[in-house]
Amino acid sequence: MLPQRTTNTSGNRFDDFFQDTVYLSLKKDLFSYRFRKWNIAKHVPPAGRILDIGSGTAPVSPDMARTVVADLSEQAMRNVECESKVVTSITGMLFESATFDVILCSEVLEHVPEDDKAVTELRRVLKPGGVLVATVPYQKRFWAEDDEYVAHVRRYDPGELEKKLQHAGFQEITTHKMSGTIERWLTRRSLKAYQKSGAVMTLPLWLLRMVNNALFLFLVVTEAFISWKGTTRILIVAR
Repeated sequence: MLPQRTTNTSGNRFDDFFQDTVYLSLKKDLFSYRFRKWNIAKHVPPAGRILDIGSGTAPVSPDMARTVVADLSEQAMRNVECESKVVTSITGMLFESATFDVILCSEVLEHVPEDDKAVTELRRVLKPGGVLVATVPYQKRFWAEDDEYVAHVRRYDPGELEKKLQHAGFQEITTHKMSGTIERWLTRRSLKAYQKSGAVMTLPLWLLRMVNNALFLFLVVTEAFISWKGTTRILIVAR
């Protein structure tokens, strides 16, 4: 469930969210964010320097003490709670080669027109033997109004991102199912509530947090029943 919509003044869709005080207070409680972060944490090594690229105001790293967060949005970096943060583009990152042991790239590549270039940059700044953990929307047949609303340029079909990663030099690639049609339906319903003026702001924040917590737990319980045919978001681990 999302807070009331604000007015777009920046041209960057996400800067609308990053300036919304209610959204900022609720973002880390959203069921979709918590579910992604929970899944990503399973694949993050216990040691090593982490880059959380495209983090927005809510990084997915499970250990912020060893994390650098980075995003194209200056507004996001002003609001994010992290000591090490950088404003940079994923297609031309301001880091030296082989800087990070782990890179987290969650819900970013689908926004990048030149995703081949972005994947090459991810490989460049990752140390040899390092781990990339990425999540992306899956299967073009699930394209809908929420993809357009947040300015996606694609959903990835089976094998599409894996081939790009291989071309960039990643050798060990494992793809995991992460979300299915239930989460997809909940996300679309949340967007409709967000777009409907006043539909959510009539509810107190504590109640919104309770609802999102219940939805998160529901997704955890139903995760095992997701089929590949019904998979709408994947998690990829690459080395």
